[in-house]
Amino acid sequence: MTAKIVLLNGVGSAGKSSIARALQTITAEPFLHVQMDAFIDMLPPALQDHADGFSFETVLEDGKPSVVIRSGPIGARTMRGMRHAIAAMAGKATISLSTT
Repeated sequence: MTAKIVLLNGVGSAGKSSIARALQTITAEPFLHVQMDAFIDMLPPALQDHADGFSFETVLEDGKPSVVIRSGPIGARTMRGMRHAIAAMAGKATISLSTT
């Protein structure tokens, strides 16, 4: 079986999780829904807004607020681990990855 990965990208509350749940309902084969937030939430709270983990900065772009997310060494390692985990799971089932 060829693995399939569906990447859903969008801002919070755009409906990514709802789309993933709908896909799980209508697909015949197993369809895993993996949220990027689940990996980020594995970090201790002290690294949630820290230069070594992930830092969040609100900036103005054309007068509108936007959030810039920067990852430090531990955050970067977390994201590499997420990509490896997704690739490993893709060998077993279809996967949807929701990002924010």
